[in-house]
Amino acid sequence: MLFLPLVLLSACIKSYEPVIRPADKGKYVVSGDVTDAGGQQQVNVSVTSALDDPGFIPVSGCIVVISDDNGHEFLMADAGNGNYYCTIEPQYLKPGVSFKVSVHTPDGTDIVSDYDKMPACPPIDSVYYFREDVPTNNADIFEKGIQFFVNLNGADSDSRYYRWEAVETWEYHARYPIEWWYDGVIHHVYPPDSTRMVCWTTSLVKNIYTLSTKNLSHNSYKKFPLHFVDNKTTKLAYGYSLLVNQYAMSEQAYNYWEQLKANSIKLDNLYEKQPVSIRGNLHNITDPSLAVMGNFSAVAVKSRRFFIRKVANLELDFSDYCDPMRLERGLAELSPIDYPAYLMDAINGYSNVQLSPYCVDCLSLGGTNVKPDFWPN
Repeated sequence: MLFLPLVLLSACIKSYEPVIRPADKGKYVVSGDVTDAGGQQQVNVSVTSALDDPGFIPVSGCIVVISDDNGHEFLMADAGNGNYYCTIEPQYLKPGVSFKVSVHTPDGTDIVSDYDKMPACPPIDSVYYFREDVPTNNADIFEKGIQFFVNLNGADSDSRYYRWEAVETWEYHARYPIEWWYDGVIHHVYPPDSTRMVCWTTSLVKNIYTLSTKNLSHNSYKKFPLHFVDNKTTKLAYGYSLLVNQYAMSEQAYNYWEQLKANSIKLDNLYEKQPVSIRGNLHNITDPSLAVMGNFSAVAVKSRRFFIRKVANLELDFSDYCDPMRLERGLAELSPIDYPAYLMDAINGYSNVQLSPYCVDCLSLGGTNVKPDFWPN
């Protein structure tokens, strides 16, 4: 993709206006992994959008096949939205076996990846955190929170290229149960409904964590930093779980993730890295002059889950978004746009205090009120 550089004139910075060639629009993007975790494997197929009208454009109706170098083929099912799935049994997912993906699109384009060899992945040595105060742009202000780290010990593995993925789950609460509510008629729920007072949210940490031990004397690393969780959210209030997935990969796959990481980092000055077209190991067989974005790799994974109930020496400072509002004119202030309007309990019934949905329904902030299977009692 061709871009014009920034030009400095009269100490001013002109706006960044890239030149967009027609060939840069509508390129195929294929991404996916085969993992030794077994079960369902996924590949996604899409096309690039115009830079001035960005968006995700999935491609359905493709024939997608994963093959290994032992002659086995695994046809993937079209699940819509550009996603293709298949199940590969564990006996086929061994270290040293190489895999590739082939895609035949509805317009007759054939795309194929290079073979990628599945490595072995050592177990995660340890996951832990330290209580830290992180400096901000203001020298007098620090962010309070916890910094996560992971230790790598690959002494029994010949893998030298790694990536970590962090998935966080936390418990959060609504302040009150649902007891009184109004939609033109007063409703009394008794006993009060507390089923929406406790919820859980799961979210992928959207950072890229990569490490190569190729140039280190030992295939190990201590205190590799993952993400920082500050005290300004409910994440650390009632219970927090971190699932860390450790991936071992080939050098080619590692280099691809390094490109992604470099392209996503924002510099702390006037400039930011401009977008670049990131190519992996995919090829357009029908028209070799057309580049294919994305990457397909075979990776080995090990996982470890970490729980926190309470962080010592960390005062939390967060909002639950519940701000009760007094109705000076009583229910006359409410209109259908407010329904259902939740009301605060009083000694002899309800009071003229309106509670927002955030006060009584944790689902209004997303998440689920079904406790995860892995959550401790």
